[in-house]
Amino acid sequence: MVKMKTKKIALMGVLIALSFVGSLIKIPSPIGTIGFDSAAGFFAALYLGYVPGAIVIALGYLIIAGSASFPLGLFTFAVAAEMMATAIAFRFFFKINFGLGIGIATVLNGVVAPLIVLPLGGWGLYIGLVPSLVIASFANLFIASIVYAVMYRRDSSFSGEI
Repeated sequence: MVKMKTKKIALMGVLIALSFVGSLIKIPSPIGTIGFDSAAGFFAALYLGYVPGAIVIALGYLIIAGSASFPLGLFTFAVAAEMMATAIAFRFFFKINFGLGIGIATVLNGVVAPLIVLPLGGWGLYIGLVPSLVIASFANLFIASIVYAVMYRRDSSFSGEI
């Protein structure tokens, strides 16, 4: 039991670090923090479970936002909470149907979540942000899904969670 918890925590740490590496691959947007940072968190939600996935995606996002001097200020923590909710929804709907999971999470992360910028920059910032965020969300979710599927197929004893 202890060995499995240690393995899960170590993997969470690796995935959080991988989030930072993914953030270095940028997708053009009005806010420079959009990249491939959430793929590791979305993968964690599928592979490790709801809570570890939510923790990985939130901590990964907070580290990346911190390295960019928290461009959204205190709204950064609300965005991290939105990312957690999106990761949980992604896992839930992915288990029903992978396309449904990707679709719903893309809409949540790319269209619904950026509504938080309305008090900061109004509709102009929101409309400018959504296209690149939808593309980045879909790409991150797709990558997480592919990696999860490959791991699932390669390991016959794979149970879906450590």
